[in-house]
Amino acid sequence: METEIFGGVPHRKMKISRVSIVDQVCASIKQDIADGIWKTGDKIPSEAEFADTFGVNRLSVRMALQKLSTLGIIETRVGEGSFVRDFSLRPVLSEISVFYEGTDRYRDVQQLRNLLEYECMCLAIRSATDAEKEELHDALMHYNSLATDYNKNLDDPTALERVVDADFNFHYKVVKMSHNRLYKDVYFMVQQLIRSHITQLLSTRAHRRAEAGLPPMGENDTHNKIYSCIINSDIAALRQVTDEMLGIIPAKGMDIFD
Repeated sequence: METEIFGGVPHRKMKISRVSIVDQVCASIKQDIADGIWKTGDKIPSEAEFADTFGVNRLSVRMALQKLSTLGIIETRVGEGSFVRDFSLRPVLSEISVFYEGTDRYRDVQQLRNLLEYECMCLAIRSATDAEKEELHDALMHYNSLATDYNKNLDDPTALERVVDADFNFHYKVVKMSHNRLYKDVYFMVQQLIRSHITQLLSTRAHRRAEAGLPPMGENDTHNKIYSCIINSDIAALRQVTDEMLGIIPAKGMDIFD
């Protein structure tokens, strides 16, 4: 940035960028959607109608609609037109998740899970429906069953993969029970990192118990404790249970043994 002197007073000389016609059209349509002029599922005007409204050529409108489609705001159906989508950050966030992968990210993921999942658990206690609680119970039973199978076959990669899937599904249901769409999208974005974290934590703990000659955790597993906290609205106990589940503090029977 350059500085020039005007009337003895220094002024920064800045380049003023021009906003393209495509960007202006895109911003206008996007704002109308955000304002609820067109809602999810609604068909928006055609290229020709937009071109007439904005006083621009159809190519500019087409490029603006393509940009909105890339962002996941609208979808264009051949022969039908363009429709407003139920917007989600998932497509965008999924594209950049690769930049957060790496073997040195374990602690980063642990801290993210601690921040995000604990908040979602607290929100779930306040806002989860009875139907959602029943679904969480089913997810817990499925996890417990696969955890038992895995503990009988610790060297079976397929058994490990199945219990990791069940583990992630349990936590993802809790996140969805928060009824916060942004939390859900962020969790979806980092799901591969979370699955890697779950795999390492679960496998390490299972092998430790086996080496100590101990049976599976069963009802003392932290997932059962989390479920109990949510069902019983026990926020006071939730903090410690979350820290134990994530390995932030040692969990009795999983990290330390009497």
